[in-house]
Amino acid sequence: MMLRGALVPGMISLLVFPTAFWSYAGEHAALSALAGAGTVFVVLLAGLLGITAVVLGPAATSMAGAGVVYLGQLILIVAVVLALRSVDWLDGRAFALAAIVQTLVMQVGQIAGYLRARHEIHPGALDGGAGS
Repeated sequence: MMLRGALVPGMISLLVFPTAFWSYAGEHAALSALAGAGTVFVVLLAGLLGITAVVLGPAATSMAGAGVVYLGQLILIVAVVLALRSVDWLDGRAFALAAIVQTLVMQVGQIAGYLRARHEIHPGALDGGAGS
């Protein structure tokens, strides 16, 4: 549920951001927005899959595994930024703005997916025990 919650809004954002930047600032801004949003989309989905694997593993290594996933995400984003810093078409503001907003959109989608996927463990516990 969390994956779908992040995937759908993230894919919609991949279409919306470049279109908005194209109409506002032109072709280079649109490509830059697509690169920023696409980078975050791929990195966050990889992180979701990575953290899913960590949670399915032994509980004793969960925190260390989560740290490795987070560090891996940071390394991937820095690698993309370093690879794209010398291209002449990159508009840094469009890249950064699209990346930041894409992150927010996907995080909100993840939280919404998490909330939809939760299951009540003890029925009636939240309503004062009326179900008991």
